[in-house]
Amino acid sequence: MGNIAIYGGSFDPPHKGHLLLAKNLAKECNADKVLVIPAYSSPFKDGSVAKGTDRLAMCKHTFSDPIFEISAIELNREGKSYTVDTIRDLKKYYPNDKLFLFMGDDMFLSLANWYKYQELLSLCTIVTATRTEDMKHLAEMKTYAITKLKLHEGDYIISKEKPLEVSSTLLRTMLKNRLDTSKYLTYDTIDYIKKRGLYLWKPIQNALKSLKVD
Repeated sequence: MGNIAIYGGSFDPPHKGHLLLAKNLAKECNADKVLVIPAYSSPFKDGSVAKGTDRLAMCKHTFSDPIFEISAIELNREGKSYTVDTIRDLKKYYPNDKLFLFMGDDMFLSLANWYKYQELLSLCTIVTATRTEDMKHLAEMKTYAITKLKLHEGDYIISKEKPLEVSSTLLRTMLKNRLDTSKYLTYDTIDYIKKRGLYLWKPIQNALKSLKVD
């Protein structure tokens, strides 16, 4: 019996904040493996900018440590990527293992609004992290777990490791404007984005060709 962690998201693009959070939470639950799963279509967002195949490839470039395994389970299923459906499917692959679900504190504090969240909580243990060292915020998360989710101490894990604050939306804007993103994206991910021309990033020679000269 092992500990299998699941980390889903749009990953549009995946960044070092995602990577740091996954590494920290993996330690919290002693994960033997972390499945990184790009969503086909997130229920919380209007749509992804990059195609699923590109987001899958970028995840492979970002989550390159041996503990990580990149899964296309939601991309192959297509449609809205409801987490409970994914966990149900993974239970069939890992019937004797304990499943852990990674998420940020913003997702945790909205979990009661998720599709079939009670079934989801019965299938896995939630592992989350605070984005602040504020003890009031930690208390808010614990109160939410008890009152809204009806969880008991030990049914969930809250990491106090401070994550890297970065937004995928901001990164897309930075990439569009050719700003330096090396602090937030791995070298291989940046290289892939440039080669594929993602997020309106175009090599200089291609950009010059598109200019009209009167």
